[in-house]
Amino acid sequence: MASTADLPVWVEACRTLAPAAAWVVFLSPFSTLRGVARSKTVGGLPALPYSSMVLNCSLWIIYSVLKNEPTIRYANSVGLALGTYYFYVFYNNCSPTATGLPGTLKDHVQGTGLIVAVALLIAVLLPRDTASELIGKAAVIFCVILFASPLSVLKEAIMTKSAKNIPLPFALASTVNTLLWSVSGVIALRDFNVYFPNLLGLACSVAQLVVISMYGSGEKKNTSEVELPLTR
Repeated sequence: MASTADLPVWVEACRTLAPAAAWVVFLSPFSTLRGVARSKTVGGLPALPYSSMVLNCSLWIIYSVLKNEPTIRYANSVGLALGTYYFYVFYNNCSPTATGLPGTLKDHVQGTGLIVAVALLIAVLLPRDTASELIGKAAVIFCVILFASPLSVLKEAIMTKSAKNIPLPFALASTVNTLLWSVSGVIALRDFNVYFPNLLGLACSVAQLVVISMYGSGEKKNTSEVELPLTR
């Protein structure tokens, strides 16, 4: 990790702003879960985004403690608190017998708890360098899975020539977030586990913006079906 005094001002600014950018992304599901709380039903929402948020942030917090990196810890502590709230609301308003979340609520609770417990054991029992490497790689894997999840939406947008299912504010927030963390990871932290998943996430976010700029939020009409203006 580079010394703060050795960093260019713009890199230090990226490093300082990166946690706040992550908080904006973590806050994006808040209105959706407030709606769930009011309606007392999750409808067709999956549980995976919220359980994976708890898991992902937990792994990064453990990693940040092992690496003594407060920037990562600050960002993911807020993410863990919000993810726990989101999953709590989801859990209380979802039928215990519901499936296709994917799996059941019990599967999400047990799976998340088991992985976090194993990570804690690794952190306690193994040498710090070994533990940080193992937990860092696990966090990268889950982070890449999260960043790759919009690919199906991108495919649909390209096939239908409509980006109506890609929210522009979230795409912009994700682009800024992954850009700041990529710069911080490459130059300030010099940590592969930080910059690799964020560079992939940046590519996915930029791809979303490109698709939005190409197709907009409406359905693209077939040229043979376009109505010509009436002449007078």
